[in-house]
Formats: sequence, structure tokens, C-alpha cells
Amino acid sequence: MQKACSVECAIKHAGKLAEKKKAKEAAQERKQTREKLKAMETYPQLVKKAQTAFNAFIRARDAEKPCISCGAPLRGPQVGGGADCGHFRSVGSAPHMRFVEDNAAGQCKRCNQYLSGNHVEYRKGLLERIGMVRLEQIESDQTSRKYTREALIEIAKHYREEARKLKK
Repeated sequence: MQKACSVECAIKHAGKLAEKKKAKEAAQERKQTREKLKAMETYPQLVKKAQTAFNAFIRARDAEKPCISCGAPLRGPQVGGGADCGHFRSVGSAPHMRFVEDNAAGQCKRCNQYLSGNHVEYRKGLLERIGMVRLEQIESDQTSRKYTREALIEIAKHYREEARKLKK
């Protein structure tokens, strides 16, 4: 009925219990710290997290398609490696369009970064993919979209889940 066979064994057993208790307390403290930091996140930090999740989703969605602008394969040996999520109406000039899926497509790094989006060819590629009606809707969309903290958290969560589904 005893947990230890000797004094030495009892000391070792007590030490192990103390270690387990300390580890449990440390894990609980880390969890509380994470929750506090999450509650203190600023609006720009939440926008950045949501944008990162959205971009990852677009890259996963368009992984098998060619670059929307130049037609280069998005998978394979490219300069810079990988692909970007290019926005037809840029986030800088139309921030209300940042989370609109029709406004974003997989784009090679060359077109997105070095050719500033390769806008003319992007429009041609977008016209082929989504058609004239939806393209005109994107071009004329001036709908004001104000995202709350909760909405940004939900957007990030939704697009992380969608990207995981596509990667499987």
C-alpha cells in the first residue's frame, strides 16, 4: 500500500511530484500570459494577422494555377521561391477590398513585387478567370467596410481553417 519502498525512494517520488506540480503551474502561467497578450492586441496587429491568414488561403487556393499576370507556374523554381497573394485593387489604395476573394489571386513574386502587380496583365487574367460582370463589380466597389476586433479575429480564424483544408 506504500508508494515508496525506502526513504530514498520516497524522496525521489516527492521530487518527481514537485517537478510535475511546477511544470503544471508554469504551463498555466504561460496560458494566462498568452490570454493577456491576446486581449491586449492592437487593431493593426489583428488586421495583420487576418491579412496573413487571408493571403495564405489565396496562395493555397491558387497553388495549382499559373500566375494571374504572366502565366508562369506558381509552383516550381522561381526567383524568390513561392508565390504571393496579389490584389487587383491594392490594399494601399483600396483597403476596404483587402479581404475580398475576387480581388486577390496567386501571383508570382516577380509580377507582384518587381513589376508592382503587373496591373494590365493582371486585369486580363482576372477577366479570364472571373468574367466581365464580377470584374466590373470589383472595379466599382466603394462599399465601406469597417471591421471590428471580433470580426478580424473571425476572419483570421476562418481563413486559417480554409487554408488548412486546401493544403490537405
